[in-house]
Amino acid sequence: MVHETGVPSGKAADSWLDERLNEASVTLDRAARQLVHQRLGEDRARVVGVLHTIETTYGPGAKVSAADIEPFLGEAGTVPPWELTDSIDSGNIADALDKLHRMLGAGERHPLQLLATLHTHYGRMMRLDGVGGLDERGAANLLGMKGSTFPAKKALTQSRRLGGPKVRQATRLLAEADLALRGTVAWPPDMVMEVLVARLANLARR
Repeated sequence: MVHETGVPSGKAADSWLDERLNEASVTLDRAARQLVHQRLGEDRARVVGVLHTIETTYGPGAKVSAADIEPFLGEAGTVPPWELTDSIDSGNIADALDKLHRMLGAGERHPLQLLATLHTHYGRMMRLDGVGGLDERGAANLLGMKGSTFPAKKALTQSRRLGGPKVRQATRLLAEADLALRGTVAWPPDMVMEVLVARLANLARR
């Protein structure tokens, strides 16, 4: 029987989820465990109820597959913002749209909140564009970041990969989406964000 405890934040959250799966009276195969991680996203606390239902259905000691548990997992949970920006940066349009839909749906994030996240993401690239001789620590200092320099490293790498013209084009796309969300076009907000995310991801593919 899995007992509910508070879900930690950061990297410890995945370990917490693995511990809950290990405590279950049923055994999930590798594909099933991967599906739980993927489908629940940041909504990891749902695993307690999901496992209780699976245990009741199949009984203690049962070995269950991804196909066995898929009907119990429900709607895909939300994902952290960096999963959206990573998908965009990789040029994976389909994956970026999937992450967007999960954040708008299960995450219940407002399109303007997501737009602000993207403004921050590309704003960092814009500040780093054209500045020579930077390493990740220098980039972090320029961006005013404290603690981990990893976000600065990602921004520096992507800024160099895209180059100035594409970074500026991305900024223009963000500005157009901002106006569209405020009513300059008769599109639903979700459609505005879908078009924006697809265009940004497409920039990274060229």
